[in-house]
Amino acid sequence: MKVPQLLIENALGSARISLFGGQVLSFCPRHDGRERLFLSSKALLDGSKSIRGGIPLCWPWFGAYQGPAATTPMPAHGYARTRRWDVVDITEQAGSTEVLLQLEDSSGPGFNGVAQVQVLINVGSKLKVGLYTLNQGPAAFSLSAALHTYFAIDDIHQTQLRGLSGLYSDKTQNWARLPTPPNYRFSAETDRIHLLAAPTVEIVSPASKITLESSGHDSVVVWNPWDNGSQAFADLAADEYQRFICVETALTQGFSLQPGQQHCLQQTIT
Repeated sequence: MKVPQLLIENALGSARISLFGGQVLSFCPRHDGRERLFLSSKALLDGSKSIRGGIPLCWPWFGAYQGPAATTPMPAHGYARTRRWDVVDITEQAGSTEVLLQLEDSSGPGFNGVAQVQVLINVGSKLKVGLYTLNQGPAAFSLSAALHTYFAIDDIHQTQLRGLSGLYSDKTQNWARLPTPPNYRFSAETDRIHLLAAPTVEIVSPASKITLESSGHDSVVVWNPWDNGSQAFADLAADEYQRFICVETALTQGFSLQPGQQHCLQQTIT
């Protein structure tokens, strides 16, 4: 069974949104007709696992589970990206369409809080995505999260990032902390957590540029599995690593949400 999807079209842009995972799968502004998001040709759209591409929502943790010892294996990047999201509201605004989704059930193993989780998606000449977490319980809870965006590019070998600086923690080198390269290009597997929350990152290729603006984050994650790493993913074709780069607006460095408080992790793509 194919997962239910919303198709949003207006005068300035179009988008496809999966209600499984609350995940934007496609965004294309009208002014240039160029797809901004990558979706794997082998992505599973039957609800059997998370969808490879678009903007997966990592919640209530990012990466491997770091909480108390669990009796069963815990899913990487939390469980929000493999659950149903309900449509709360769809409104037409001047030059854009706004979609509000809510996670059907935010409780689960490994998470001890009581939370309302919503994603607000605004589609126009830009794509704005905000992941909102409201603490509805009597106690604070720890939270990490990410907008795990797969950006569509022509060729990873000719792609450069601009706007990142400071130190990053490198998973491929036992989490060593290293300085951000001034000429940020790609020639091997990349899995980095940049520890300075850059407000703007540009993804630059010879014929195009994508701009990512972020807020509510403390990190920017950069990931590409390269050819060897791609072999571990049955839902990714062997050569598709060349056509995407993940640049993720993320909260990874330890965050506590107090009772009654709300946090918004937000990004805007142009």
